Amino acid sequence: MEKLSLAKYNIEIHKDKGVGYWRNLYLEFIELMDFDSIIEFGSGSPSFLNKIEAKRKVALDSGDKYIKSFNESGIEFHELDFDKDIMPDLGTFDIAICSDVFEHLLYPDKTLYNIKTSLTKKGILFSHVPNEFTFKKTIQVMLGISESLYFHKNCEEYSDPHLHRFTKTGYEKFLKLHFKYNLFISDLKYNSKLKLLNFLKIPIPYTFQNGPTFISTNDLNSYNHMIDLKRKLSL
Repeated sequence: MEKLSLAKYNIEIHKDKGVGYWRNLYLEFIELMDFDSIIEFGSGSPSFLNKIEAKRKVALDSGDKYIKSFNESGIEFHELDFDKDIMPDLGTFDIAICSDVFEHLLYPDKTLYNIKTSLTKKGILFSHVPNEFTFKKTIQVMLGISESLYFHKNCEEYSDPHLHRFTKTGYEKFLKLHFKYNLFISDLKYNSKLKLLNFLKIPIPYTFQNGPTFISTNDLNSYNHMIDLKRKLSL
């Protein structure tokens, strides 16, 4: 498989736990893309954006915990309460990232709209939300031995920071509020058994799937290009 030079984008992929499982998947696509600018909604630390060399990199988050790290990395940072604050005019970007964010927001559709308006005509959004309806968690709830649906440990129901819970079907419907084309890519990270079922076109119950991860765009050519990249990464 041919790839663009790593020197151009300075990307290290696949095994960086600090970047996160799904951001590593985004990087596999980004490594094959030609772009100038990227914006991350709900960035947390600068670990992800530090993996990418672009003419412009912008991070948005609700706290300033990592502002010193962003400044040291030369990454433009803006503190923003996604539910309450007005989106600043930052221009448009080729790529947007929003990973494990929508489930925390009172008004996720507002942020989805802000992402759409932050992208160029051919812009691409990479996004992910967790699957909180996994088989193990569902059984624990059924047996009354789980304190919460929330999948992180030591988080009781009353303090659960997740305000919305998405299924794959519901999340795709949500994305379609502002994005015409949405490509499912979680299947690239299925385990071997699920990959076999997927190859045989056997429906996989959502309870056995990873959290829904999509590439979204409003440009048909960009969508078709992402389909081609997914095929390459599937080989």
